[in-house]
Amino acid sequence: MKFSASRTALSGLALTVAATALAQPLLAPAAQAATDVPATSAARAGTGWLATQLTNGVIHNDTFDFDDLGMTMDIGLSLDEVGGDQAMVRQIRSALSTRIKEYAAPSATERYSGSLAKSLVFAQVSGADPRTYGGLDLVAETEARVTGSGPSAGRLADLSAYGDYANSFGQALAVRGLSVAGSAKAAAATDFMLKQQCSSGYFRVFFTTDAAAADQSCVEGTDPTDTDTTAFVVNQLAATSPRSAAVDAAIAKAVAWLAATQKADGSFVGSTFTPDPNTNSTGLAASALAAAGTCEQAGRAAEWVSSLQVGAQPAGSPLAGEEGALAYDKAAMDSAAVGGIGAGRDQWWRATVQAVAGLTHARGAAKALTVTSSGTAPGSTATLTATGGAVGDRFCLTGPGIQGSRTVVVGSDRTLTSKVVLPAASGAATYALTGRDGATTHTVAVQPDAARGSVAGVRLVGPAGFRKAGSKVALEVVGAAPGARFVLRGPGLADTTVVAASDGVLTRVVTLPKTTTTAAYVLVGSDGQVGDNARVLGRRTLKVSTRASDGPRTRVLVRRLAAREKVKVIIAGRTLAKGRANAKGRFLTRVALPDGRAKVRVRAAGQFPALRSGSTSVTLR
Repeated sequence: MKFSASRTALSGLALTVAATALAQPLLAPAAQAATDVPATSAARAGTGWLATQLTNGVIHNDTFDFDDLGMTMDIGLSLDEVGGDQAMVRQIRSALSTRIKEYAAPSATERYSGSLAKSLVFAQVSGADPRTYGGLDLVAETEARVTGSGPSAGRLADLSAYGDYANSFGQALAVRGLSVAGSAKAAAATDFMLKQQCSSGYFRVFFTTDAAAADQSCVEGTDPTDTDTTAFVVNQLAATSPRSAAVDAAIAKAVAWLAATQKADGSFVGSTFTPDPNTNSTGLAASALAAAGTCEQAGRAAEWVSSLQVGAQPAGSPLAGEEGALAYDKAAMDSAAVGGIGAGRDQWWRATVQAVAGLTHARGAAKALTVTSSGTAPGSTATLTATGGAVGDRFCLTGPGIQGSRTVVVGSDRTLTSKVVLPAASGAATYALTGRDGATTHTVAVQPDAARGSVAGVRLVGPAGFRKAGSKVALEVVGAAPGARFVLRGPGLADTTVVAASDGVLTRVVTLPKTTTTAAYVLVGSDGQVGDNARVLGRRTLKVSTRASDGPRTRVLVRRLAAREKVKVIIAGRTLAKGRANAKGRFLTRVALPDGRAKVRVRAAGQFPALRSGSTSVTLR
């Protein structure tokens, strides 16, 4: 058989035959548009290593001496799914833009359906126009590979002198790409994809050999099980929108099969060709489990994968410079630890590109978390806030009002927040955040607003003086009864329930508005409310002008200040005057301008110079 680097690969089988003429580029996990949700450090290390394997945006296979365009596209899809490196995705998009025909449609009589479908999805997620990318209308080209009628209606088919190698990997990509494009062929492609699901839930990789046979469905017990195919199909189906009830049911059934086949240590095997646990199968399964909301099992799979990732290396180590790469299995890791990756690099590429997105579901250390909450009224929405985690850490949230478990993420501010709907009845509502080391729990005492404490003798004390817009300040409640509950209201706050400590004091940190204003905060109790204000100064350009004086000094007038705001006048780097604005926000002073200059700049700086300043130039006669 002629070797072709541009055909769609087959499951984990590709890893075992990568050095043979049957080897094909393995497809990446389902790519989703990059989001603002930060990835785990392990996932970013993995995509960082993949990026270092590119030369001018393309990966080159030294074993067979060719540019592996399929693998290059897989890397782009993985980078997009993990997020955080869209510049590299664009570089790959640019590098491949002149080579799509070479990869997927080398001639009028050679059209590879899986490669076309993958190119379509890559164009969509990378921001290219799928109607023109690479000089092809990838929507129309993929549609043309969808069988139009008969028992195989919806089935992808290659146009090639070398035979038809279309399979469930390409079919899943076609379903996704055509669905996103709004193609009329998407429904038929989806229906045929669902026929490839066996009764126990897994998806087979190969279609029925005879495309004219009446039955094109999976045959349980005849078609072998395949974790890679099942997980990959789930990931692609999960990325389609809107999804039919039949698709949702297929996803649920496939995820249930995956969950039942997961090993106790979190790992997965691939297929009959890859019967041992490996990272690419386990990483794909982690993404599929997470897509269906199976947080704990997705986390255990991701954590098993992370155990085979190259970590920090000392100078002179055989793996120095390979940090972030994922070994296919422990044998590959042990071998590379002695002699480096070497000739096995192609296997490392394929393992990493499939498994790296799964690493985004690795959980953090729950025991390090400190959890607080706001809101106690029955049936209301409360906010859980956790600190102490690392940026991008995932945790599994369980508790009242949550079906199964919910994946929650530590944001770039190192804070995790999640809203929950409290039970309709009063009582204790306990929530758990589960990580790789166990769980941290937090209990909300659900009770009606009537349970609020009295504000008699209570003071709400805000920050004194001016505060910088957008900064964090502390509000302090003094004089409350121990354990008394109140509702705190103000800018940026919903009705937030706060509870006094045993000494009757409580402190709440709030973020001030981002503009100049007087921020009013109110503490509401059972018998009224008390409040205090915070004076906030935001960004503003001050108006500076000079006026003739009746003496040797020049009058400088600064306007657009806040009443009583601190201000200073600076000339040639020296502060020549300072004070406070009057009730109208003006400051007038007299200064001696320096001699020996034709022109000087008079600058005024307000309370927060980085936010509030202005200047004018004065020509000296």
